[in-house]
Formats: sequence, C-alpha cells, structure tokens
Amino acid sequence: MTPLLREELIELGVSVPTPVLMDWASCQLAATKGREPQLELRGVNAAYLSGIQDLLDVVRRGHKELGEAHDLPPKEAALAERIRLDSLQYWNEAKRVVRIAFSSQPDVLAKFRTGVLTGRLIMNLATELDTLIVLLREHQPHLKVLGITESFITRGEVLSGRLRDVKLHLDEACRELRPTAAQQCRDKGLLYDLTRRLVRIGRLASSPETSPASRFSFARIKGEQGVSMRPRLNKTNRS
Repeated sequence: MTPLLREELIELGVSVPTPVLMDWASCQLAATKGREPQLELRGVNAAYLSGIQDLLDVVRRGHKELGEAHDLPPKEAALAERIRLDSLQYWNEAKRVVRIAFSSQPDVLAKFRTGVLTGRLIMNLATELDTLIVLLREHQPHLKVLGITESFITRGEVLSGRLRDVKLHLDEACRELRPTAAQQCRDKGLLYDLTRRLVRIGRLASSPETSPASRFSFARIKGEQGVSMRPRLNKTNRS
C-alpha cells in the first residue's frame, strides 16, 4: 500500500469531524481485544495498535488545545464534501445498473471495477468516475434500456468536472491553514488511514466468525457524512 502524501492526509483530516473520528478509532481499538494473535498474522502487531493509540492521544490533545471552533471546516471543504457525496451516489447508481445488466458476464463487470472502493479522497473518486463514464458510453446501447441515457452520462461528466474544480479550491484552502491546524488535520488524516487499514484487516481476520467481524466497522465514520452534515460553517477559519 502506497503511503499517502501529507496533502492527502490533510484532506482526509479536514473531511472528518474530530469527535466522530476519535470515537470511531477508539471503538476499533477496543474491537482488537482478544484478537491480537489473528491480527498479528496479517501484519497488525502490538506496535501498530500502539501507534494508533498514540496518534489518537495526539489528536485528542490537539482538539482540546485548538478548541471546537477550529474543528469547523472552511467553506471549500463543505462544498467539496457535498460534491463528493453527489458523485459517489451517481457512481454507486451506475454500478448497480451495470451489475444488473452484466450479471452473467464477469469479464465485463471486471472492466467496470464494480468491487472497487474509492475512500474519501476526491481525486480517487474523480479518476474512477472518468473510467466509469468511458465504459458507460462504450456499452450504452446495452444499458440504455436500464436508464443509462446520454443525459445520465453527461451528468457524470459534469460531476467529474465539479470534483476537480472543488479539489483545486480545497487544496488552496488547506494551504492557507495555519501550521497548528494543518498539523492537526494531518494527524487526523493519518489516524483515519491507519484505523481504516485496521478495520479492513480486522474483518479478514474475523471472517470465519460473523459476530466478531461485525465489531470492525465503518458504520460510525459513515454515519457522519463528513463536513456537509455539520450545521455551521467557518468561512474564515485558517488557524
């Protein structure tokens, strides 16, 4: 797995409210109790878990020192999250149609990458959306009867363009963050990334037993739909 760049970690950190992230990470660490041997077989050892706990403590201290006001995202982040969610909904809708249309053609489904997850990074979603749109246009004669019309494809192209546009503005806003806030966002992004890996490996390690596997979950982090769900925006916060 390629390590994320600092800019990508900051983007992740901006996208997730701190209390939600801390609660999620704490619950996933708690889920490891009694399952350490299975996790270690898949590369999640005591040092890895200790690293998550240490980072969680760092984020908690940073949140306390900076205060609640500093956890409000810049307006660019809120807009980016709304466009990301709209694009993700489109992407999932299109893949659902593709699964129905080509259910008996695994080679075609493989081209559409129906099992791929994009995560929260905007450019990952934009890249996947571009690939999807090309394939939708190629297979449109077969998909039109299921609602993949020219207007549907055009909507995807528009969303792809909007993703790239909001990404530019988000990057600019993140560059304007003061060092303390930028470091906090970077730490939050790293905490999210490490915990995400823990959940994925935890599910694999627990796969023979349904109940323990359910304890490793993205439910808490997905229940809070990023910054777009927050009732307030901080339009000038860069500290």
